[in-house]
Amino acid sequence: MATGSLGGPVILFTDAEAGPKQGGPNNHGVPIALFGTGFGAQRGTSTVTINGVEVASYLVWGEHNANNAALDMIVVQPGPAVTLGPVVVHVSGKDSNTDYTFAPTNGTVYYAAPTGSDTAACVESSPCATIQHVVTNRMQPGDAVLIRGGTLTESEIWIRDALGHSGQSGRPKLILNFPGEHPIFTNSARPFIVDANYITISGLHFQNGKSIGLGSETSHGNHVFNSTFRGLIDWDAIGTHGYDHVLAGNDCSVSGSTVGTQGHCYYISHGSNLKIRYNIGRGAPGYGLHIFDQRRATPDIQRIISNVLVEGNLFAGSTLRSGIIIAMNDEGNFGNYIDGITLRNNILTGNNHLGVTIGGIVRNVQIDHNTFYKNGRQGLYIDNATTVDGITIRNNLFDQTTNSNCTSNCSWYQEAHIQKGATARNVTVSTNYYAPAPMTLIGTTDTAGGAGLAGLVNGDGMDFHLQDTSSALGRGMMLPSVLRDFEGLLRPTTTTPDPGAFEHR
Repeated sequence: MATGSLGGPVILFTDAEAGPKQGGPNNHGVPIALFGTGFGAQRGTSTVTINGVEVASYLVWGEHNANNAALDMIVVQPGPAVTLGPVVVHVSGKDSNTDYTFAPTNGTVYYAAPTGSDTAACVESSPCATIQHVVTNRMQPGDAVLIRGGTLTESEIWIRDALGHSGQSGRPKLILNFPGEHPIFTNSARPFIVDANYITISGLHFQNGKSIGLGSETSHGNHVFNSTFRGLIDWDAIGTHGYDHVLAGNDCSVSGSTVGTQGHCYYISHGSNLKIRYNIGRGAPGYGLHIFDQRRATPDIQRIISNVLVEGNLFAGSTLRSGIIIAMNDEGNFGNYIDGITLRNNILTGNNHLGVTIGGIVRNVQIDHNTFYKNGRQGLYIDNATTVDGITIRNNLFDQTTNSNCTSNCSWYQEAHIQKGATARNVTVSTNYYAPAPMTLIGTTDTAGGAGLAGLVNGDGMDFHLQDTSSALGRGMMLPSVLRDFEGLLRPTTTTPDPGAFEHR
């Protein structure tokens, strides 16, 4: 029998909200990857249903087997009997959440492989060679292509709405790895460019700094899941403009950047309704997550970044800067601004300067239930600017135990848990826990905060759960907007929640 977590299985995201119900391996439809916790190492008698109907095929079932190893991954095929409805994982008599759905289409599943040919039929027995050919010449909205394992030598992948390459809302074009196989892209001379709408990329591996650019400022609904990025990047591993994009379960663990501190793992520019969830950003000289924009042309558009959810990510080991920056410039007086950023259940550790820095024209940022551990100088820095307005900081765990993680320009910041600039407006700091005591706050206070030893299981070993004896247990306040922890499990387990990303079990 499959073994789940104490709270049962939790689906955190899936990589296919719609796709073919036929075709694919054994004609059971498009493979759908489910990511979460509590699925168990083996399937046993566990099942997955879509709108109450059991799926036709189970291709992968495992624990900590996603490219972000914090996540469990299941891959199933819907089969012809399923209809639109919730995807549910059933483990040991417990059912998962029901807030992710799948809509079957009558689309086609195509194939591409390193050994294929673009003169072939793009089917399993005769695959094509390049994503460029399949997506632009074969696929229609609602179709999928499965990429076989091995090294692909594509010279350019450029998907353009202007040439009719987009998917549609509810009928995306899916570009997925064949389950259990590892398609590798090594040609870093050109990025994988998506100037289109409703394109999903999942399970691909990018080496030598090859990147993905969601490049159009008017694009909608592009998703990148469960992909890895290695080597020496340029400006970013994934860069976005546009609306309704999702980056989830990706692993950017890079060795540096050709442009120094201007190289970041994830670069979020002009756009809104964005979700950055359960990614890893590690090793960039700039920032793990760079939420930033500025004038890019003369004249230029008004640049706005709004309604961004940053949840469940690990941002670690920025070598010259910090984990996350949230900042907007407006050199041309176009009215640029950032409004509505939520940071919750993230881990920020071992970055050169700071866990998070906020500056420029930024308003309405919620920072709740994050774990900040041994960043080089401070956990959180808020710039001395009147244009920073409405920052709320609650139920976080700040552990600034003495460390040597700052190696560059360390004099830029004092050592502290939090520093707030004097002119930043409407900043609320409440019910956080600070380690080690005493709490060191510059320019602000936390009258409901606690301080002492954090009592982490093994912070240096990346286990940020609290021990049974931690003095931080139960020191948070109830936040209706953050009722699940990093692992998707309900909080609190007692009367009041624990600070940080993990609720004690």
